[in-house]
This record gives sequence, structure tokens and C-alpha cells, in this order.
Amino acid sequence: MVNENIVIKARMLGNVEISYQGKPFTIERNNTTKVNQLFQMLLYYPNGLAREQVMYNLFHNEDIADESNSLRALVFRLRKALPSVGLPDEDYVHVKRGTYRISPNVAVDCDAIEFEETAKKALGSEDTNEQQKLLEEACEIYGGDFLPGLSGVEWVVTVQVRLKKLYDRCVKQLLETYALQEKYDKLYQVSHKADQLYPYDNWQTYEMQALIELGKSREALKLYEDTEALMFEELGVSVSADMTKQLDKLGEQIKNNTDVISEVKKNLDTSKEDIEGAFYCTYPIFVESYRYIKRVIRRSGQSAWLMLCTITDGKGFALNDSDRLNTLSDELSEAIRTSARGGDMYARYSNNQFVVLLLDITQEDCVLVEARINENLSKESRKRYIKYHLAPVNLASAGTDNDTDELKDIVRGDE
Repeated sequence: MVNENIVIKARMLGNVEISYQGKPFTIERNNTTKVNQLFQMLLYYPNGLAREQVMYNLFHNEDIADESNSLRALVFRLRKALPSVGLPDEDYVHVKRGTYRISPNVAVDCDAIEFEETAKKALGSEDTNEQQKLLEEACEIYGGDFLPGLSGVEWVVTVQVRLKKLYDRCVKQLLETYALQEKYDKLYQVSHKADQLYPYDNWQTYEMQALIELGKSREALKLYEDTEALMFEELGVSVSADMTKQLDKLGEQIKNNTDVISEVKKNLDTSKEDIEGAFYCTYPIFVESYRYIKRVIRRSGQSAWLMLCTITDGKGFALNDSDRLNTLSDELSEAIRTSARGGDMYARYSNNQFVVLLLDITQEDCVLVEARINENLSKESRKRYIKYHLAPVNLASAGTDNDTDELKDIVRGDE
């Protein structure tokens, strides 16, 4: 019979916290040591694991001469460590017929186990009301990846993937239910949590839908813009088609709401944006603006040039990820802003490249812009060298299917 006085509470989703009688404890220096990994395995697998599986989970990527001896040493250390941090005396590692498990005198309250059991019950339930209640419970329990500090450990990754798939299914089913029920507050709450946990999984579509239905147009538009920037800058992709549909819906809402239009105009009129220097925007916005500007300047007869600025390693090759690159990128961005004019615009194309649209300018003047950018960089950054490429804007293609050809050529030709 389980000794009710020994109840270990294990939080493994999103962060790791193991406690006894309300007091968190850590054995050895942190939660990622081999002894802790063994302990976490015993807590997560209450029915135990075969000896061979335990050794595989702990040592399969390491060159260890005697795995059996190493396992015995870990078991000994774990048995000694738990009483030393305040737990009752007990033989916590129970070994029987080659199976390792936590002592039968210990009860384990583990959020990962609770989530998995609740999620499976929810997805298998045929009663609509019961299913919704269980889905809500499962989504509330889930706090993030399983044992995130051990994401490079094979057995942990296997569990992470399985639990995340369960979470994804629960969230999607619950969000669809809320949308049908028009419970937009709850739709936002659950989708916002999912977005915070996994920002690249397109939960923003549901989040934006909820904000629109709740009449929060400003928040919905900001969410769209933030998501657009995140997807392009981090993944190099556009927002989903479903989210674009939500933007169209938002546009209709704003068009038919005079109060919203007045608020937008007020925000534009009172904007405190610094108009000195070039205008910075995200690359997707740069592309759309570029198409429009080409049409405008085609009528005026102005000339325009594209400039690509690439941070190099000093040997002519694009500088890849390094501790210095982010600092250099920020410095180059500011140098471009202060060196170009207020009517020019620029965007970050990649982690080491910026594209600039220079208006009403000659090729000779473009060289002067390059010189000003170099002057506005620190001496240390100049040593890294900024490589420049120029291309004239083809005004004849404005309004055609080929209206961004020269832009595509310049940014792709130097990657």
C-alpha cells in the first residue's frame, strides 16, 4: 500500500519543478544531471522501465565502457540524495525482475501524466459536453514542452513530440468548438496561450478572429503586423492564407465602422514618428510599397535605384551568424536611416542584408549615399566591410506581373 506521507509532485511541462510537501527540491547541481534524468524517468514511468531501456535512455550516445556499473552508481547516488534533501528514508529505486520503477511506497503527482490521460479521454469521448470539459482541463494543464532542459535527449524528445501532438489536437478541437459557440473571450484565451507557447504554429489566426469578433480592431491589426514580421524575419515565409482572410474581414469591419475610422485618423494625425531619415519597414511591406511607388514615379518621370547592403566577413563573403552580427545589423540599420533621405525607404531582407529604395537620384548620387553609410558606421564595423550592389528600377514594368523582377534579382543574386 502506498505511504500517503510520501507524495512527490512533479511539474515537467514548460518548466521543471519537483517538490515534496510543497517544498521544491533539486538533487545534485541542476535538473539535467544523469542522476536527475534517472529520477525523472522513474517519476514519469510509474509502471517502470526495463533495465536495458534505462541504460539506453541514459548512455546510448556516450562512450561508456561499463554501462551496468554506471547505472548501479547512479542508482546508489539517487538513493542517497533523496533523503539528504528532506525526503523520508525510503528505498526510492525499486528493482524487480530487471524492471526499474519508483518505490511502491511513493505516490507521484505528475502534470505530464495527468495531461496525457486527460487529453486521451477528451479526444476519445463521445459525449459533447464531457469532451469540452476534458479538453479545457487538458489545455489548462499543458504548460509547454516536456522537460525543456533536456531537449537534446532522445527519450525526452520522443515524449515531447507525442505530448505536443496531443496538445495541438486538443487546442484545435476546443477552438473550433468555441468558434461555433461564439465564445470569443475563451477563443482568445486559449489561442493566445497556444500562440505564446508555439508562435510559429499559426494559432494567431484564431487569436485574430477572436479579437475581430470582440471589436478589438486595433489589437487585431497589431497582431497581424507582428505575426507578418515574425514569420518573414524568422522563417522567410508569409502569413497563412487563413490569417490573410481575417485581415480582409478586419478591413470590412473598419470600412463599415465610422468610429473606428475616426480613431485611425486620429492616430495617424497625432503620430510622433520621426520623419528625419529613411523610412524603415518589414520586407513584405517594402515589396507592396515598392509596387505602389513604381506606379507613382512612372507618371512623374523620377529615377529610382535599389541598393542592397550586405555585411561581409572582410573577405567578400556574407557574414553568417555570430555574436557580433546582431550588433552590426542594428548599427547598419541606423546608418542607413540617417544616411538616406526621408523620402527613401529600406527593409531588412535577411540577418545580414538590407535593401534600400532611393528615389529621384542618379547612380553617381547612390555612391555618395554609400559613402555616408560608411561614415556613419564605427571604425570597427567598417573593417568588416559592407558590400553594396545597385540596380536601376525598371519603371516600364510598373503595374505588370513583372513589377518586382529587379527587386528579386538584386536580393537573390547576392545571397
